[in-house]
Amino acid sequence: MIYDESRFRVDVFFSPALLPQQAAIKDPYLPDARAGFSVLQNLSGAWSGVEGKSSAHTAALYGQTIVSFGESGLHGHWTLNNAGSTQLYRLHWTRDYRGRAYSVGLLQPYSGFGAFVSAPYLYGVEYRSSDNSRVDREYRLGSPVEVNMPIRGRLEILRDGGLIYSALLEAGNQLIDTTTFPDGAYEIEVRTYDEGGRIINEYREFFTKDTQLPALGEWQWSLQAGTPAEINPSSTLPDRHDEYFVQAGTARRLSNNFGIFTNLAATGEESALELGGRWILPWLEVSPSLLHAEGRNGHRLYGSLKTPYFTLGVSDTRLNDASSPANRDFSLLNSGYSNRSANISTPLLGGQLSLRYTERSRALSVNDSGFVLDSELGGANRLQTLEFRRGIFSNRFWQGNIFLSHSDADGIAFTRATVEFRCRGENWHHSARSRVEKSHSGATPFLGLSSSWNDRDRWSMVVDQQFSAELSEDQQYLRSVSRAAGLRGQASATFDWNNDARNDLRSLNYLGTFNTNLMSDGHAFAWGGESALDSAILVDIKGSEDQDFEVLVDGIRRGYARGDKISAINLPAFNTYDVTLRPLGEGFYDFEEHSEEITLYPGNVTRSDYEVESVVLVLGRILKQGHPAAGVSISIGDRRAVTDEFGIFQMQLRLPPNARTSPPLQWGDCQIAVGQQVHSEHWINLGDIELNRDYCFSEVAHASH
Repeated sequence: MIYDESRFRVDVFFSPALLPQQAAIKDPYLPDARAGFSVLQNLSGAWSGVEGKSSAHTAALYGQTIVSFGESGLHGHWTLNNAGSTQLYRLHWTRDYRGRAYSVGLLQPYSGFGAFVSAPYLYGVEYRSSDNSRVDREYRLGSPVEVNMPIRGRLEILRDGGLIYSALLEAGNQLIDTTTFPDGAYEIEVRTYDEGGRIINEYREFFTKDTQLPALGEWQWSLQAGTPAEINPSSTLPDRHDEYFVQAGTARRLSNNFGIFTNLAATGEESALELGGRWILPWLEVSPSLLHAEGRNGHRLYGSLKTPYFTLGVSDTRLNDASSPANRDFSLLNSGYSNRSANISTPLLGGQLSLRYTERSRALSVNDSGFVLDSELGGANRLQTLEFRRGIFSNRFWQGNIFLSHSDADGIAFTRATVEFRCRGENWHHSARSRVEKSHSGATPFLGLSSSWNDRDRWSMVVDQQFSAELSEDQQYLRSVSRAAGLRGQASATFDWNNDARNDLRSLNYLGTFNTNLMSDGHAFAWGGESALDSAILVDIKGSEDQDFEVLVDGIRRGYARGDKISAINLPAFNTYDVTLRPLGEGFYDFEEHSEEITLYPGNVTRSDYEVESVVLVLGRILKQGHPAAGVSISIGDRRAVTDEFGIFQMQLRLPPNARTSPPLQWGDCQIAVGQQVHSEHWINLGDIELNRDYCFSEVAHASH
């Protein structure tokens, strides 16, 4: 260790032998499940709407039910929407173990190899390789989704009529975070609204989320067969098509950074073959694919280039229309479409300059009613965005930024300039911003203030609250964003109030989510959990009634548990976790500080038991003839301690509830009464204690003789 006093710097060097070592992977698969029979029910909801001159709302309740038997289980997925429609869209038996997975029943097949063939709901079977049970599994890659907001408003994204994403967005071209979107290849329905709840645009877009390269030297494959089905809002189960569906795909990594894949799909009347590859270098990534079907062709190209000077990304997808469209009940491919996008970013003048370009063949309207809010607010097919961000200054508490953007949507321009100042505190964060927006209707200045508060471990639960306000000459805008996650679940709510005198518009937009869980391991039941995940641990703490304990999973907080109760901690499946317990209270606790490794598969609910006793810290000083007595062994009940060189001792003592008086001190065969005791809720100070046979209890002294 080297200490540089002039610079107040410490450099610490560790020998390699002292560094933590990661054990070599002897078995690339997870161990067997620890749980046997268990039941897990996830409940989550989402809602979005507006109140004003025109009122509308959308809401959905989602449920995932898993009855698990170790590595296998019965999975059911259902939804209930505000229109009164109840749908069961998945119900299948699944086993995913040691790199192999199969499913039987009503399912939506895994579609990780093709980018054009939809993965329909299927009454059938699926058998595939799986990286879920591997300890070195790969990650997923999702295609970008970008929308144009000609004015500030609300976004909803639906899949099969169910709401999967909603947000309140500013005007301009906006990239959407798709990390929470389900895996697969499917159509999404994009709806944009103005702040009054009137629809701006409504169109469908094809979305894919596919795998990266498989492990070197291993095949990745999948096979599905059955009868395709389609969601029908008027029926609980999907309707069967009078057709069969077969799909097979495989992928292989040929070198460390290059792989190929192929996907074949067929029905009784048509077939489609797709070939593609993936090539990754430290500075370049390319993923091309070609599709050939009966009378139709398509291609897809995704690439990115990273240099010290700029980063470039391009995407080009095209599917030709059928030369003679057939009136089929079910088709492998969607109608023809074309999407192109490119983005480039580079450092400039101490900031970041980025340029995005998106061109799509059409923004297909869902409704053919001909209703358009404004001729300038329709669906745009060519989007161009130029953005520049730069920090002005930054210190421990303050930060200043500027943000410039120019958007163009089919020739309609929108420009914004923003200057923002942020102040960071322990719990509060404040910001003030001034911006000017310029569009076809002229330039409008805005002044905004925002404050956010986070509990920062003040409470056991996690609480976030944000308030923001914005004013212009003709408009007032208020927003509140709240989130709370605790023992019984998680909930969030956003309220957005707007008063636009120029357009005679006053509205309240709102959206929110919640989730909770019901679970049992066959012996105990619990409900709650801070997230909706597909496996869980029941933390059973015996003792320490109403005291909170933080549950650390691999050293990271995953929730908290309460004494004398069984608490639910939700975790993602297909992993082995190291679980520990840490008290959140200010007192002292006596329990075995052990870590426990638990392997979880989908639907697994396993229990971790702890016996925790609240203790009181007892301390004092031992004297002999007025001088500190070192090395003296004393005890109180079954607790023992030895004094240090200053005669001081301390021990943790179990006492009856609300008792804050220490029993007599045991010294050999002598009990010594303790006089004045100073105490608080968590400790007792016995002060100075003189060791003298004359101070022993007389009956004890006579008995010893």
